[in-house]
Amino acid sequence: MSIIMISRGAHHRGKEVSEKIALKLGFECLSRGILLEASRKYDVPEVKLKKSMERAPNFFEKLGFEKGKYISYMRTALLSRLKKDHIVYHGLAGHVFVQDVSHAFSVRVVVDMKDRVQYCMQSEDVSEDKAYTMLQKLDEQRRKWGLYLYGVDITDPDQYDMVININRLTVDEAADIICSTAGLEKFQTTTESQQKIEDFALEAEVKAVLMNVQPPKDVSAHNGIVSVQVQGGMFADDNIAGMVEALSRSVEGVKEVRTEVLPYIQPFE
Repeated sequence: MSIIMISRGAHHRGKEVSEKIALKLGFECLSRGILLEASRKYDVPEVKLKKSMERAPNFFEKLGFEKGKYISYMRTALLSRLKKDHIVYHGLAGHVFVQDVSHAFSVRVVVDMKDRVQYCMQSEDVSEDKAYTMLQKLDEQRRKWGLYLYGVDITDPDQYDMVININRLTVDEAADIICSTAGLEKFQTTTESQQKIEDFALEAEVKAVLMNVQPPKDVSAHNGIVSVQVQGGMFADDNIAGMVEALSRSVEGVKEVRTEVLPYIQPFE
């Protein structure tokens, strides 16, 4: 079949639509559970992972790599589950992780702001002005998050296969439209598309195991062959390549590691 990636902002009813799609198709529905899996696997508090996926980095975070590390953990956990197929995922920018995977059907669910404000007032028990301010702030943070990390505006409709406004639709009607489109031949899993997502998952896991020791500049994988680029240190260190290879080989599915150590560049004073 396919995997369905639902992108939605706060109080966009995307959760309801996603759960209905999963029920209709007999798919597994994923969202917050990915946070818990990543939290347990990498021993990181769930709240830190949640913030890394929702809030744009501040000045100090841009200087370090903590935020990138947490997002790497999240990406690993999500892609590991998406390899299984028959998944509906709803969350922030999940579609970015599966670009170029032909059986990944990405959908943006939108709702008019006035309806989002009403829903936020009820669910958060806040005033209309407070709800509007909260939503504006969240929307801007998430937009900045996408721009900083991936150079994409997650509100841009060109990022998605479908954008659906459910103001005039019931949850069932919206789910029916998405299910029908997901059934098209172009969104069915092929040998090539399955290999693509397995390559992405392997890349992500190798990057995650390297993050605390030797954060890589780039990682790519194909059929178990992993290529890693790392920045060299100030002094020549023959151990860097060996350490990267050993850590990378600890990941299940890695058959061969090709390491490129980039020369150290003295920063300008």
